[in-house]
Amino acid sequence: MGYPTVPWESMTMTDWSMILSISLIQNMFYATLMASILCGIIGTYVVIKRIVFVSGGIAHATFGGVGFAYYVQSVLLVSWFDPMIGAMVFAVGAALIIGSPRVNQRLRDDSTIGVLWVVGMALGVLFINLTDHSVVQVRSYESILFGNVLLVSTQDLQIMAIMIVVILAVVAFLYRDLQIVTFDEAHARITGINVTLMNTLLYVLVAITCVFVMNIVGIVLVIALLTMPAALASMFSNDMRKIMGLAIVSATILSLLGLVLAIEFDIPPGASIVLTLGVFFMISMGIKTLHEKGYIS
Repeated sequence: MGYPTVPWESMTMTDWSMILSISLIQNMFYATLMASILCGIIGTYVVIKRIVFVSGGIAHATFGGVGFAYYVQSVLLVSWFDPMIGAMVFAVGAALIIGSPRVNQRLRDDSTIGVLWVVGMALGVLFINLTDHSVVQVRSYESILFGNVLLVSTQDLQIMAIMIVVILAVVAFLYRDLQIVTFDEAHARITGINVTLMNTLLYVLVAITCVFVMNIVGIVLVIALLTMPAALASMFSNDMRKIMGLAIVSATILSLLGLVLAIEFDIPPGASIVLTLGVFFMISMGIKTLHEKGYIS
């Protein structure tokens, strides 16, 4: 799978104390925990406001930023311009374009998102192809698109922790305005809220979340972690605060369970996390359907 060598393959199912003593594994669990918190918060807005397609466009645009960062490193020999910075530049740029009133006046939202989606992916492929691989070690397409949580460094964890604090502060400070805009933009305009600004801010928060979560499950699967926990939580509550709380709890528990299964069965962690979320989502949806039809109490 292209992952760093980790001695869990030779361990038995009862060697968890040894497994958890490995720094790479510890970083993997910490990163997944923080990604779950981010996705629980921002994913709630994504699901309620029905902007999953927007999130998809932003997430896939980051691939262009990753490729651009590798290309800049190989040409200008600037090691500090790493793929996360490149992804952040492209993601925030895509968010600003989607939220721009001028763009929205000329193009439908889905057209803009579709263009950003495919152009971002194409640029990523082009830049990686132009990168001098003898100068820069480029991650595999599989690792970029589908994630490799084992590559998360301690520095990445520190940056993620800082961003969680920043996002929590922004959401807490603007909670009322974001809530009104999320549920009813017409009412938000009547109350004097700058809807364009709030929407753009929300898109930027989604962009930041996508950049950090793509290290866990990859660009292709980031939408799953952004949407499924919040969608699962929304089955049991209509209150935004409760949905956020339930989304964080479900994302954390199911993501960590996905990691445990990945280690136990030696399968890709990103795919394991997404499939675990998907299975529990389908089970919950089935139980709720049976309950609504009166088959179970």
